[in-house]
Amino acid sequence: MNPIYLTDYPNMNSSFPFSLKIEKVESVVPHRHDFLEFILVLEGRGTETINGLQHPMEPGTMIFLLPYQFHAIRSDPGACLHLYICNFDLELLFDSREGDQGLAGIVLDESDRLPPYIQLNEREMVQAKGLFDDMRREAAGDERMRSIMIKSKLFEALVWFERWRSSRHAGGSETACDGRQESPSAKAGFWQMIRYVHRHYREELTLERLARQFHYNASHLSECFKVRTGQNFVPFVQGLRIRHACGLLASTELPVSRIAYEAGFGSFQTFSRSFLKWKGMSPTDYRKQSHIH
Repeated sequence: MNPIYLTDYPNMNSSFPFSLKIEKVESVVPHRHDFLEFILVLEGRGTETINGLQHPMEPGTMIFLLPYQFHAIRSDPGACLHLYICNFDLELLFDSREGDQGLAGIVLDESDRLPPYIQLNEREMVQAKGLFDDMRREAAGDERMRSIMIKSKLFEALVWFERWRSSRHAGGSETACDGRQESPSAKAGFWQMIRYVHRHYREELTLERLARQFHYNASHLSECFKVRTGQNFVPFVQGLRIRHACGLLASTELPVSRIAYEAGFGSFQTFSRSFLKWKGMSPTDYRKQSHIH
């Protein structure tokens, strides 16, 4: 089965792109997405497969998924999983400052090097659940500076996750897309490129230009995009533009022709063809359907 590519989660288009929920899960089909996912297992048992590698899920399993990783979940018979599922935008990490790369430089580097999950002991589970509970209460309320409080709790949970994960796994290294050992600066550089593309996809953006700007060989960068995101560069950028166009179609009354250019397409004809390919309908029909719902 080809993994589904998910592009939406609650609040993703708000000024604070963050979502947190408790969900009962029996199975989740193979999928990937371009946002981050932070999971804490509360009850039940099962397994998760991430990029082809399987690990058990039980109370106290904590998982941090990078964008574009293929993953699927299946609970054991009669042991439905109860999960805290936290989704948030990559930009929240890059907005923080901790050294040159922000918290993202630490978290993304470690997540390339270490397993994406750990099993917490009883004391750690109490601490982690307390942080998730605090985020949930804040998200459900309307207190002043609510977003700041949620962000502080999220970062604290991520820092503890990194401490616990690092204490369990020493050594390890990441290999480059062509099999050579990859330095931490190269790994951080790739995520900086992803951030740059997310910020500039509405501009004229080519693989060659990106390679020059970040000092990559263009063919090597093309392979890295395929390996790390599951897509070639052109459809990767096109997908970001289509998602932006969908938001404008659903939430504004801008003419469709203007939305095409706002989303970064060079012509209305290219936009219409691409939209039909990605969404299976015209931009006008998508707008009508969005307004109905």
